Amino acid sequence: MVKSRMLKRACLLILFLAQYFDVAASQQMCWLPTSCAANRQLLFNYFEQSALLGLDQRDYAYTLVQQLKAGIVPIDSAEADEQLSAAALAFFTDVAYGTKVTRVGYDGLKYTPDCLDIPNLLHHALSDNTFGQLLNRLEPTGPEYRAIKSMIASYTQRLQHNSSHPAKVSSDLVDSTNHPLIDKLYQLGYLDTICYNISEDTLRNKVRAMQGLFEFLEDAALRRGVLEELNIPLEKRLLELKHALNTFRWLNCVRKYQSVLVVNIPAAGLYLYQGDSLLLYSRTIVGKENTPTSPLTSRIDEIIMYPYWTVPYKIATRELLPGIKGDPVAYLDAGNYQVLDKSGRILDPSTINWQALSSTNFPYTLRQMNGCDNSLGIIKLNFFNPYSTYLHDTPGKSYFMFNKRYFSHGCIRVEDAIPLAKLLLPEEAQRIDSLVKVAAAPQKGPVVMPLQQKTPVFILYEVAWPDQQGNIRLYDDVYNKFR
Repeated sequence: MVKSRMLKRACLLILFLAQYFDVAASQQMCWLPTSCAANRQLLFNYFEQSALLGLDQRDYAYTLVQQLKAGIVPIDSAEADEQLSAAALAFFTDVAYGTKVTRVGYDGLKYTPDCLDIPNLLHHALSDNTFGQLLNRLEPTGPEYRAIKSMIASYTQRLQHNSSHPAKVSSDLVDSTNHPLIDKLYQLGYLDTICYNISEDTLRNKVRAMQGLFEFLEDAALRRGVLEELNIPLEKRLLELKHALNTFRWLNCVRKYQSVLVVNIPAAGLYLYQGDSLLLYSRTIVGKENTPTSPLTSRIDEIIMYPYWTVPYKIATRELLPGIKGDPVAYLDAGNYQVLDKSGRILDPSTINWQALSSTNFPYTLRQMNGCDNSLGIIKLNFFNPYSTYLHDTPGKSYFMFNKRYFSHGCIRVEDAIPLAKLLLPEEAQRIDSLVKVAAAPQKGPVVMPLQQKTPVFILYEVAWPDQQGNIRLYDDVYNKFR
C-alpha cells in the first residue's frame, strides 16, 4: 500500500512537471537527461546520507542507482526516471514523517502524519533550482531530533575505527589495564582517542559520565548492570537511535500546533510537548516486565478528582482474595474497599462465603473508595483504550526516587499529576487547586472534569530518548523489544 501510494505521488509529480513545462514527453524526465545531471547527483548524495538520517539506502531504488553510478544506461529511460521520482518521494516522505513501522498496538488516534505537500515541494525545488536545500526544509527542527541525529553520526563514525568491535568488558577494574573498558568509552564518545595510559582519575570521571547515559548511579563502579549495558553492541545502539529519530519525525506533524503528551515506557517518563518546546516533564511508574504497559495512542478526554479505583479482576482474585479470606471485614476495611455485585449494588462483605471464591469463581467487583490513600491518589486522567490503561496520581511517592521505575500492573503513575492536569485543563486550574487543598474526598463522590480540547496521548516504547534537559539517554530495554 505504501509503495502504491509512492508511485501515485510519483505520477502526480510527473503530471506537475508536464503542466508547468509544456514540452515533449522525453523532456519531462527529472533525472536522466543531461540537463538534470546536477539534480541527479544531488539525489544520489541524499540517498548516500541515509544511514546518518536513520534510513536505509536500499529502500530507494538502490539497484538502479548503483547501475547509473556505474555508467549503465537503462533500456527504458522513462521508466527509470519514474523509479527515481518514486524513490525521491519515498526518501523525502521518510525524512519528513519517519519510516513506516508499528509503534503502537492500539492506534486510537488513527494518526498518519500529512502536514506537508511533499510532491509539490519536490516539484518546486526542482523547478526553482533549490533542490539542494530540500532536505533541510523537510527535516524536523526540534532539539531532541538534532541531538539524536548527532549521536547517530558520532556512533557511525566510531564504528569505522579499527577498534569498532572491542572485546567484552568483563573486569570491574577502573584503571588503564582494563583495555576493553577504554575501547568502549571511546566507542561511546567519552574518549577522543584510544589511550591506554589514561590516568585513573580521568577514567573514573569518564565512567561516571557513561553511567549517566544509561541512567545508573554515577559512582564509577562497574556493577553487573553497568557491564551488561556496556557490552550491548554499538550496532544495536544505532538501531535504537534510528528508531527514536524516526519516531520524532512521526510525531512532528501532530505536535506542531497543539499540546501532545508522550509517555516513554523504558524512560518511565512523561513529556508534554508543544511544537519544539517541552512544557512539562514528570517521572512516571510503568508496568513490570510481567505486567507490561502497552504502547498506544488515544486522547485524554476527562480528568477525575478523587476517583474510585475499580480493582482489575486479576488483581482482585490473585492478589487481594487470599488476604481477604483470612479476615474479610478487617482486610476490606483496612484497604477502604467496597464489594459490588454485577448490578453495581454495594454488598455487606460479612454475608459472602469468601472461602468458596477463587480466580475462576468471583462474581463480584472490588472498588476502593476515593481519598488520599486510594491507589490512584487524588487524580486520574482518562483516555479510551482496550487495555484499561490510564494516567493517575499515587500515594506511594517514594517509588519515583528509583531510576528504573517498572513497578505497576500496566497503568501509569504520574509524579506531577496535579501540574499536568492544570496544564491540560487551565480553565479549571483554580478548582483543581481548591480540591487538592481540601485533602478530603467530596461526599458526593468523584469530581469529573471533561476536556473540551482533548489532548493526544502517545504511549511509546523507545530505548533511546532525551531526558528533560534534552540529553539523549539509553534506557533499559525492560520488555526486550530490541533484543
